[in-house]
Amino acid sequence: MTESTKRKVFKEAAFYLDIIDEIMPVALKHEYTFIRDDAFAELIKSEKITPSVLNRILSSELIDKAHLAATTALLRTKRWADAVCLMDAAENFLGWASSARGLLESSGDIVDGLLNMPFSLAKHHRVIAQGLSGTASQDVHRYSELEHKLDHFVFAKWMRPKKGEENILRAKDNAAYIELIGRVMPTALIYYQRLCGITHPSNASLQYFYDDDTPTGGHFKLAAATDGRAIAAICEEFPTALSVTLTMSCNPPLLILRVLHKFGKHPKLSPLKRLHWPGIKGWPDIEQSLKS
Repeated sequence: MTESTKRKVFKEAAFYLDIIDEIMPVALKHEYTFIRDDAFAELIKSEKITPSVLNRILSSELIDKAHLAATTALLRTKRWADAVCLMDAAENFLGWASSARGLLESSGDIVDGLLNMPFSLAKHHRVIAQGLSGTASQDVHRYSELEHKLDHFVFAKWMRPKKGEENILRAKDNAAYIELIGRVMPTALIYYQRLCGITHPSNASLQYFYDDDTPTGGHFKLAAATDGRAIAAICEEFPTALSVTLTMSCNPPLLILRVLHKFGKHPKLSPLKRLHWPGIKGWPDIEQSLKS
C-alpha cells in the first residue's frame, strides 16, 4: 500500500495508520496473564486469599484486558483499512465496498465497547494503582461492569438470542453498531445501506457494469472497466465517510493505551506523543481525571 493511496482514501486520517504501524512492534511484546475461571473460583474459597492479593489480581487482569482490547481493535482496524486501500488501488468495486463496510461495522463495534473505557480507567486510576501495588488490604474492588464491556468486545460472537436471557458474549445486530457511528456521521446508515446493497447479490452489485452511455434499447455491451468510476462516485457522495470511520475506530483504543501508561505495567508507546491529544474529544476530561 503506497503513501499516496492511503492519503487519497483516508485523507488526513491516514496519519492514524502510521501511528498503528509504529506502536505495534512495541505493544505486541506484552504477554498477558489471566487466571482461568475455575482456578479463580477455587482461589476465592481458599482461606489463604487476602484482600490485597485479590485486589492485585483483579486490577492486573482489568488493565491487561483493556490493553488486549485496545491492541486487537487497532490491529483489526489496520487490516480493514489496508483492504480498502488495496481494493481502491486495484479498482475492484465489490472488494472496496466489502472492505469499507467491514471497516464501518468494526468501527461501530469499537465505539460500542471501548468509547467509555479510557474515561473509566482514568476515573478509577488511584484505586487500580493501589490494587496493583498490593497495598489495598481492606475492601475488595471489583470491576465487573468494565470487565463485561471488555469481555463483550474481545469474546462476543453471533448467537441466537434466547427469550429473557442476557448474554454479554452475544454480538449485537449490525444496525446497533452503525447507529453509534451515526451520532457523529449523520449519513452513516445511508452509507451503510449502500455498501450492503453492493456487497449483497442484488442489482447494486451488477448495475455498475452498465455504461451510462449504453442505449436503453437495441444492442449493447457490458462495460467491465467501470470499477474505478463506481468507487469514485461513492466517495464523492460520502466524502468524509472513510476518514470519519477510521478516526472513530482509532481514538478509543489509542486513548486506552495512553491512560494505561499511568500504571507502568505495559510497554511505553513513545509514538503516541505525536498525536495532538488536545484535539481528541474527551482527552481534556481524561487528563484532568489522571491528575486528580
